[in-house]
Amino acid sequence: MAAYDALFQPLKINGLTVKNRFLSTSHSPAYAENGVITDRYIAYQAEKARGGVGLCQFGGATTVGPECSIYYGQINGHSDEVIPRYQAMAAAIQEHGAACTVQLTHGGRRERWDIANWLPAFSASCTRELVHGSFPAVMEEHDIARAIRNFASAAARAKAGNVDGVEVSCQAGTLIEQFWSPLTNFREDGYGGSLQNRMRLGLEILAAIREAVGPDYVVGIRMPGDEFAKGGLGQDDCTQIARAAAASGLIDFISVVGGNASTYKDEAKIWPTMWVPSAAYLKLAKAVKDEVDIPIFHATRITDAATAEYAVKEGYLDMVGMTRAFLADPHHVRKLKEGREAQIRPCVGAGYCVDRVISGLDALCTHNVATGRELVLPQVIEEASGPARKVVVVGGGPAGLEAARVSAGRGHQVVLFEASSELGGQLVLAAKATWRRDLAGIFTWVGGEMERLGVEVRFNIMAEADDVTGEAPDAVIIATGGLPNVGRFEGGDLAVTTWDVLSSAVPVGDDILMFDENGGHGGLSCAEFAAAGGAKVEVVTPDRYLGRELGGTNVGAHLNELYKHGVRIRPDSRLVALKRSGNMLEASVQNTYNGEVEKLIVDQVIGDHATSANDTLYHALKPSSRNLGELDLDALGASAPQTVDTNPDGAFFLCRIGDAWASRNVHAAILDAMRVCKDL
Repeated sequence: MAAYDALFQPLKINGLTVKNRFLSTSHSPAYAENGVITDRYIAYQAEKARGGVGLCQFGGATTVGPECSIYYGQINGHSDEVIPRYQAMAAAIQEHGAACTVQLTHGGRRERWDIANWLPAFSASCTRELVHGSFPAVMEEHDIARAIRNFASAAARAKAGNVDGVEVSCQAGTLIEQFWSPLTNFREDGYGGSLQNRMRLGLEILAAIREAVGPDYVVGIRMPGDEFAKGGLGQDDCTQIARAAAASGLIDFISVVGGNASTYKDEAKIWPTMWVPSAAYLKLAKAVKDEVDIPIFHATRITDAATAEYAVKEGYLDMVGMTRAFLADPHHVRKLKEGREAQIRPCVGAGYCVDRVISGLDALCTHNVATGRELVLPQVIEEASGPARKVVVVGGGPAGLEAARVSAGRGHQVVLFEASSELGGQLVLAAKATWRRDLAGIFTWVGGEMERLGVEVRFNIMAEADDVTGEAPDAVIIATGGLPNVGRFEGGDLAVTTWDVLSSAVPVGDDILMFDENGGHGGLSCAEFAAAGGAKVEVVTPDRYLGRELGGTNVGAHLNELYKHGVRIRPDSRLVALKRSGNMLEASVQNTYNGEVEKLIVDQVIGDHATSANDTLYHALKPSSRNLGELDLDALGASAPQTVDTNPDGAFFLCRIGDAWASRNVHAAILDAMRVCKDL
């Protein structure tokens, strides 16, 4: 496309030519199993290559030594057994005209001693990192020599595996950055003290890698442009390091990021959600690019082509990392090239993908449930081979919207009933609260796709059984969501819900107790919303910490906002009773361990016990359905077609999905819809 011409120009890196400037940067989706690259992992990367990405960097934090603990489901690059799996991965990516590199990492103090080989973590000095908690052994000369050898051997394996290059991790607080940074390096030998000394290990590792792979193989580094930490590496320090690395002749590119990952707040900045503005660290890439003459990569929440085009045209960088944008839509580049920009599913910056990985789970996109499931779910919905059917969807929240989109994509005639005057369900409230406004991108995009596919939407209709059966449907999808639940405690009728507050249905009090039994975004967003408006807020939760259902990037953002507004947090406590006390409320809060009860006087109590299924319509329709509402859970879990047909007199297939079934999250609701509707 002429509008994005700069993004479709090739780039030469050493002897490698990358066909365009689109980059999926090194990350670990945790699809490896016991360090082994799986078919699932290969399919995930190949889909992005098929979708037009020029350079697919895989294997974020691929381990290089026996002390590396595979904490985030990484690839084990320390064994020759990885070579044939590298070959399979490389072939799958290169088949579509894309290039690939693998990232090599030693986590240093970020490793855990109680995983894998039960070996100590190692670092420049003994300083505990808050997130991982290990007290590392101080590296001796033989430890340093071993690390250098291991990096070189790991790079040689990548070359033997037909991978186009390697990227050495010097960021996110990993070993090389730990030697660089005065925050973590207190050594008094030749690897400590001056910046020149602190750079020594990194340069020795790069020299050993270059010797192992030869002059024509692509070698690069990923490093911070600024640690954004008091006493750490500043922008000038990082620029000096970049100059020295480039001048050494040992590397072919530098990938620049911002921040470090040693605290939960830092995690929220280095892998930012919508809490951090788009392209927030672009200037760091420019500062390095102005000082070196090798290609510069950058990735930190660049999600749209306009920003990417600007960054390349104005000389901020050479390759644009849009990793999470490609999780949201692996065919982003192809759609852009074909002039279908409006059909690109947007990354909204929810952070669900990163949060799952740093919580020990696999990466998943909040609203593209096919990502990471390419072996069982389609990224592109294809028309059904049989006759078109009539599908009625009730509810316009995330589950209902996806059900309508997928069913219409299958070629069926779809009618969607929505009780309100707008689409989005609970996401509408979530997007109105605090910094999570970009969630609106989910229902805005699906709404556009539904319009393109011809879905008929009927607003302001509280559908009843006759409304549904009057459509003579072949399939009925109940996505009526849930109703807010304040929880079970004496005097619960005196509490209000998060929905009441966020929708402005009730005025915000002056002195508020927020009782959070959900552990998700709702209670925290509501507390932030109230406190930002001037209320005095205390959050009470029976959990041992706040936000237990969320990962580090979102928790870090929420806690930063809560503390900024003076919100008090009381864990290990439960609201057991509520009663009036004059024109105020008396809340009895009990410690879950010692049983002691404290009486708190407030003027408003907000309860968040998630939602209760809004399933009246579902139960009314059950007797008329072919399957009596039953789903084959084995088939659902395997993403296989539903074949339950227990009522021969029934007129239609019926199921309920999302919160109408059970209170979960956006991803679960959309996954229900995809797995049921993809085979209709």
